[in-house]
Amino acid sequence: MRIVLAIHAALILLASTAFTAITAPLGGNSLQWSFYSYSFRSGFGTPYVSDYSTAVALTYLIAFAFGGIGFTMASRRGRIRTGMLGIILSVIGFVSFTVELSHVFVDHHRSWIVIAPVAMLVLALIACLPQRDAILRDVKAASM
Repeated sequence: MRIVLAIHAALILLASTAFTAITAPLGGNSLQWSFYSYSFRSGFGTPYVSDYSTAVALTYLIAFAFGGIGFTMASRRGRIRTGMLGIILSVIGFVSFTVELSHVFVDHHRSWIVIAPVAMLVLALIACLPQRDAILRDVKAASM
């Protein structure tokens, strides 16, 4: 579970910085971070231009897939609220970027982006922390 959520967090961090987390230290573009984003577009007549490159959109899609798997594992291991919230945010993000990537294959003018990378990173961290009742169980087992 921790490895899956670590991959999820790393991909979310890369995508939410539009890869500037890697390029900025190497002398590329300055570091930027989109910690939350909501946008909806629907219209006809003008060509649609995405705010996200195909690489960033694909990275988000993969990150949300890992998040869905990792948070499902977390909810099954006792992190029910954290896991369910992570699953919900992962599904919303996955649907958002599925629509965004569909522009590569189908010409349409709809876009719906709802992402909260900062929330996803915090939830992944919380899901990976040891549970208090698990620590107490370990202490009781060690004292016997």
